[in-house]
This record gives sequence, C-alpha cells and structure tokens, in this order.
Amino acid sequence: MKRRIVRTFKGFSVCLIIVVLTGYVFAQEVKNTEIIPQLEREKLPGRQVKVAAICIGFGGERDVKLKMAIEHLHTAGKNGVDIACLPEEFAGTKAEPVPGPTTDAVAKLARQYNMYVICPIREQAGDKQYNTAVLIDRKGEIAGYYRKIFVFWGEGLHLSTEGVKAFDTDFGRISILTCFDLNYPELWHQCDDLDVDMVFWPSAYGGGSPLNAFAILYHYYIVPVGAGNIIDITGKTFEKIEKPRQRQFIATLDLDRAFAHHDFNRKKVEKMLAEHKGEIKVERNLSDEDLAPWWLFKAVKPGVSVRELLRKYNIETLREYQHRSRKQINEARKKGERI
Repeated sequence: MKRRIVRTFKGFSVCLIIVVLTGYVFAQEVKNTEIIPQLEREKLPGRQVKVAAICIGFGGERDVKLKMAIEHLHTAGKNGVDIACLPEEFAGTKAEPVPGPTTDAVAKLARQYNMYVICPIREQAGDKQYNTAVLIDRKGEIAGYYRKIFVFWGEGLHLSTEGVKAFDTDFGRISILTCFDLNYPELWHQCDDLDVDMVFWPSAYGGGSPLNAFAILYHYYIVPVGAGNIIDITGKTFEKIEKPRQRQFIATLDLDRAFAHHDFNRKKVEKMLAEHKGEIKVERNLSDEDLAPWWLFKAVKPGVSVRELLRKYNIETLREYQHRSRKQINEARKKGERI
C-alpha cells in the first residue's frame, strides 16, 4: 500500500512537471508571436525610429539563406521595426534582376509589416553584374538602390558609376554603403554632404572602430550589418540593444537629436534652455573628458523637436555651421579675400 502511494505520488509529480513545462513553452510561444506596434512618433519626444540589423552573414545557399532572412524579417516586423537591413549578398552570389525573385520575396514581408527593408543582392543589369543594395518601401515597392562603388578584389563585378545616393523615407534621410566602401573616407564625406541622418552598411565583416570615427565626425547614425554594432551619433556603440533572436539587433534611434557649436551661439542657447525647461536637455557639452566645444541637445517632452527649436532661435546645427563655413571660406579663397 505504501509503495503504491509513493508510485502514485511520483506519477502525479511527473504529470505536474509536464503541465508546468507545457504551460511555459506555450507562454513563450505566445510571447514570441506577440506583435509589438510600431512607434507612434507624434506622441514621442524628438523623431524616433526603430531599426534592425539582421546579421545572418554573407553568401551561402540561396534557398536556405532566403528562408532564414524571411524568418528574421517576420521577427523584425513583429517587433515594430521601421527599417530592417540584411547583409551584403545575403542569399548567395548568383546574379538576378531587380525586381527579381529575391526582392519579390522580401517585398512581401515589407508590405505585410509596413516596414522598409534593405535587400542586398548580386544584381544582373543587362550584360553587367553589380553588388547592389535594394531599398524596398513600406508598401513593398522598390524605392531605390545603391551599387557598391569600391568592389573588393576578386568579386568579379562591375563598378558603380552612380556614386553615393541619399534616400528620403517617412522618418528621415538615409544612405547605404557596402563592405569595402568602409576604407574610403570620401564616400562617408559625401553622405554628410547629402545631409543624411543615418548610413546603413551591409557587409561581410564587422568593420570596427573606423565606423565609430565616421559617426562622430559626421554626426550621423551608422547601422552596420555585419556584426550588429549599431553606432550612435556620438561615435559610441549602442549598449541598449534588443536581441529578439540570435543575430538580430534592434535599436531605437532619435533622429531629432542635434549638435550645435559654441561659436556665436552661447546667448541663444542660454535663452532657449531657459524658455524651454523640461522640454529639452543637454546630453553632452565641452568637458575635461571631451574637449569638443559642442552641445548635444535632445527633446524629452512628447511633441517637442530640438531641430524646430534650433531654427526658432536661429541656432545652426553643427553640420549646418560646418557646411556654410566651408562654402563661404572656399568662396573667399577663390576671390583672394580675407576672412
């Protein structure tokens, strides 16, 4: 009798454990399939956007990699991402047209989740082949493309003659550079000339510190899609990263944040900060740790825009100040004038 009770108790315990584990697994599945809505930008401070770097690697067997990419895009879409980027030639090195089977497959996910997707492929354009990153918009339509300028030795591809491009989206202006392009500062300078908020960099490797340098030098975000080391406009790699699945990195970026130089702006900034307490804050300033004489402003109240306030108080952003100064000083140089 005693043995029977023990066996019955053990059997009950096993059943209880199975029920608990089943419930946990079900709860995790529900959590993983929960759809997170996209950001309601008009109700948030600044101009926020959610980006995903899907780092599933360069090349491979097309069908396998495309299936993997589609699974990742489902995850990104369910996490409220505004724009997702896949790696350089992520689905192999067999060339195909644009539009074509790979862009068509990715476009379905862009349309389903109302998100932009950057889809890098090997493109067949007539009798030429390019390393091409295709931008697909929220409706699943092709919004543009970038062909790699500095093709790596041995790729066997044609070289772009179209240069660096800028693409206007509903959240801001972006550019795309690819892999070996990292090594040519003039390309990153051109992105700055085009006044972009963010540069996507699909690649076969991680890139590292040069990317951080370009981010702080040109005051734009960089989204590397090699190792997922998303970089802030301060040049620092983001620490607050969501990782909904292995090799996917999601960050929320505020494209309204802005630098301004101390030159000619001290009294204007004092007035702006005094009249808008609790609406914006100074994230960084000149310090012993960082001697750059710049403020970095960020909106903290919903509906407030730093850039609109800077215009209101006639304060140039750092980029505007640098661009205007370059133009006017170069004009004076041509005329032989003094500054």
